Amino acid sequence: MKQIILFGAGRSATYLIDYLLEHAEAEEFQLVLADSNIEIAELKIGNHPRGRAVACDINDTAMRQALIAQASFVISMLPAFLHFLVAKDCLLYGKDMATASYLSDEIKAMEPEITAKGLVFANELGLDPGIDHMSAMKLLDEIKSKGGQIISFKSYTGGLVAKESDDNPWHYKVSWNPRNVILAGQCTSQYLENGEIKFLPYSRLFSQSEEVDVIGHGNFSMYVNRDSIKYVDLYRLDGINTMIRGTFRGEGYCEAWSVLIDLGMTDDSTKLSLEAGFSIANFTKSFLISEDCETKEKIERTIRRNISPATYERIEYLQLFSDESCPLSHPTPAQVLEHIIVNKWVLRPNDKDLIVMQHEVKYRLDNEVRTVYSTLYREGKNDIYTAMAETVGLPLAIYTKLRLRGMFNKPGVFIPVEKEIYEPILKELSSLGIHFMESENV
Repeated sequence: MKQIILFGAGRSATYLIDYLLEHAEAEEFQLVLADSNIEIAELKIGNHPRGRAVACDINDTAMRQALIAQASFVISMLPAFLHFLVAKDCLLYGKDMATASYLSDEIKAMEPEITAKGLVFANELGLDPGIDHMSAMKLLDEIKSKGGQIISFKSYTGGLVAKESDDNPWHYKVSWNPRNVILAGQCTSQYLENGEIKFLPYSRLFSQSEEVDVIGHGNFSMYVNRDSIKYVDLYRLDGINTMIRGTFRGEGYCEAWSVLIDLGMTDDSTKLSLEAGFSIANFTKSFLISEDCETKEKIERTIRRNISPATYERIEYLQLFSDESCPLSHPTPAQVLEHIIVNKWVLRPNDKDLIVMQHEVKYRLDNEVRTVYSTLYREGKNDIYTAMAETVGLPLAIYTKLRLRGMFNKPGVFIPVEKEIYEPILKELSSLGIHFMESENV
């Protein structure tokens, strides 16, 4: 019997695990779920006859290699920096592998050896990256097939909170790794606009966010992703005039987040001289000027600009002047801020998260410039069965099933931008309710 080894039983793996168990008997495979927390792994496997949970320290080479050696297929849902450990062992033992994470330089560098062994290493099979690539390429290929010339491509994705569960002024709750939320955008972003390469440093990224109208769902704030320019080649869009990829947040989020950046609270490079037990208030006050004035004015004087009442309301909501103690010792500012937001932006048991993705493509056809919008709007069910877990896990699950059936045989390292890969995955996602609505203007 074929055996799938899945490393990682975290919050994004729930739908992936359920899907694989649901199809295990018909597809004749067994799922082995390996995680450092055996209780979580056992809970997610349940009593399924085709599933088995094992405790695994991913840094234990002998343990990791023993699991991979007996696998037919390997999936890594570990933090991205750990994929390389798994990839090296998959190469050593001749096993195919898949992840939902960005293709790393380390794994890309292994491609000659991977190809020589006839292996297939699939990457970026989640939501963003993943569904964004597949849905974009489907749209772009359809336009090209009818003779359209692509002029502009803009694509935005956000993991947000559904309106019925939106009860805080940030319009945001954490449905994925909170550390990634804190560190988002901490490099200079680059994109192509009207034929010119543009750079946007972290210091201005959130303060210069834009409002984007999501068809049928109103406006969302958007900040530009790290590197949009590389997608000109990946999406085969030579000669395009504009290429922008960005991230959605709720109204007012970006402006308020820029205040935290300017205060220095998102810095992850400096360990603070604070012992465990310090108060959140003392942490915050340490970033502010010492002048005797109201808190709002003190913040404004520190960052040397005025902030709106709505922005100050968002800052107040975080209770940055609370007497609550922090259990971290010698943390970075970013680690303290993460500690704060995971408690303030918690997704409660009956809360629903929200995934929003929109592509906006301008193209020329028959001497007319047309704009097509392709929009995904997907709500979760609760804090376990989130839209984030669904849209990250299901593309990877579907790919795994199809790969074990013998599809996608071309050896090497890839991301899902080819029709033979994206077409069957998008088709099944649509049957499961994850589909895009399209509209076009001339």
